[in-house]
Amino acid sequence: MPDKIFEKVSGLKRIHFIGICGVAMGSLAGMMKEVGYEISGSDEHVYPPMSDMLAGWGIPVAEGFAEKNIGEAGLVVVGNAISRGNPEAEFVLNENIPYLSMAQALSNFFLRQRDVIAIAGTHGKTTTTALLAHILKTAGEDPSFFIGGVPVNYNSNYLLGKGKFFVIEADEYDSAFFEKVPKFMFYRPRHCIFTSLEFDHADIYRDLEEIKLWFRRLVNTVPSKGEIIYSREYPALVEVMKISRAVSHSFGMTNADFMCTEKSICDGNALLEFRHAGGSCRLETPLFGEFNYMNICAAAAMAMRIGISEEKIAEGVRTFRGVKRRQELLFKDRNVGIYEDFAHHPTAIAQVLGSLRKRFPDSKIIAAYEPRSATSRRNVFQDVLPSAFKDADMVLIKKPFKLEVVPVDERIDIEKVIADSKALGIDARWYDDVETIVCDTIGSFDASRLNVVVIMSNGGFDGIYRMMVEKAQEFCEKMHQQN
Repeated sequence: MPDKIFEKVSGLKRIHFIGICGVAMGSLAGMMKEVGYEISGSDEHVYPPMSDMLAGWGIPVAEGFAEKNIGEAGLVVVGNAISRGNPEAEFVLNENIPYLSMAQALSNFFLRQRDVIAIAGTHGKTTTTALLAHILKTAGEDPSFFIGGVPVNYNSNYLLGKGKFFVIEADEYDSAFFEKVPKFMFYRPRHCIFTSLEFDHADIYRDLEEIKLWFRRLVNTVPSKGEIIYSREYPALVEVMKISRAVSHSFGMTNADFMCTEKSICDGNALLEFRHAGGSCRLETPLFGEFNYMNICAAAAMAMRIGISEEKIAEGVRTFRGVKRRQELLFKDRNVGIYEDFAHHPTAIAQVLGSLRKRFPDSKIIAAYEPRSATSRRNVFQDVLPSAFKDADMVLIKKPFKLEVVPVDERIDIEKVIADSKALGIDARWYDDVETIVCDTIGSFDASRLNVVVIMSNGGFDGIYRMMVEKAQEFCEKMHQQN
């Protein structure tokens, strides 16, 4: 392979990003900067961690949108949070400046010459993408990757390698105001993993059938010589796969081509049996929970199908340290453990709490939850949300983020969620502010056993993470002094 596989476009010097502080947009800007382009950007909400990452890459960011920010850019990349009426978007259109969506730019500049492995699904795609990329890196394949989270091993959303594989998280959310199609439709994968398929993104999809339609279209882009690994645990996904012309294999808990089950726990790590048509092997991982075992199964299955040995797969799984904000341990003491997780869909919430209950069966489990995503602020899952909390002893729910922007007849009724949760025997409460959530969480700790706190949100949750850790440290210090 040549030393430089991602070459600059002749004559193109400066690229401007409108809405640069989104995870995907900021990471793409970093990639463009690494290749050698002059990059600028603008956004309304400029804050860490992306603002710090952009500053570290030497990318200037204007706070707020204005025509002057475009300058002499030869190309503009428009984020999916940008709408018509944005002064920079209007300037680009009026002045006929070349523009692309994030997904288009990523495809045009980085994916066309690679063997793309796309990971799609409602749940698990971030962890599965990161793990597969790490397995390939461990195996010496020197892959590139682009992920919607930050793998702990690399502390970056992206990596530009010299190998033939580009591993990418394939998001089903729409691409831009001028492209109301899923981002993944631009990636043209040679291989694909489908981790799951349920209804989500209620702000852009009418129902599950509409999402299935786009997943079928993604399946149709995978060549007949390509590989598809898909979960048998989701009926909608099994149905979608019926049209596939690619080489397809299933994974799951039972009756699948690839299976992965926990055999024991040793020194805090899970020992798994990974079974396939050719036999089985042992995998060891610091991750826990059946949903993580399925992510491992999917990544290991794809790695095996594209020629990675069992030994290298096992090494990759063993050394993979997870993804930030996915079951991430923020604080640990003999009396307290605090985890952060991105969970916001009822299925993900139930999986996270269920895995913690299984791992810490005698502990007091406290869940702090913020309905922040477009779907979680709507009433589409209101009736099933209470049962998702069944493995928690206590649930503290913050008032939904910007509920006023959701149509009145679509808004989630948090008071009903609380009442239904209490009917299931769960100590559930809702709050206007995170300070009180933190105070009540710490005040509820049981000094006679382990207290496990999991903070669940797909956003910033008003800075609760730092506050929770600081107050927990104070609690533990007092406990130590008393003992």
